[in-house]
Amino acid sequence: MELEVTWKRAAKVWWAYLWRNIIAIIVAMIIGGVIGFIIGFILAIVGVSSQTIQFITTLIGMIIGLLISIVPVKMILAKDYGEFRLVLLQTNPAEQSLNKAN
Repeated sequence: MELEVTWKRAAKVWWAYLWRNIIAIIVAMIIGGVIGFIIGFILAIVGVSSQTIQFITTLIGMIIGLLISIVPVKMILAKDYGEFRLVLLQTNPAEQSLNKAN
């Protein structure tokens, strides 16, 4: 049965996402810092300018952050929130069956 979207239910989902996302951000910062340091160190030895190193390591850090940002979303899907849980439902099962048959 579909439930009404209320502020209380939205707050439960928001909180579940928020604290997991904060942890994901911290993990992304640590991984990005370590990888950025290693790449920056290697590029500095090779003689690459500090501006280029900063640009490359920033870009790599952003990519790492984007990749890790999906983890909290995956974690809150199908989680039990007491009176409800988040699930993915197929919007039109009959139409999907027809498309697979063709």
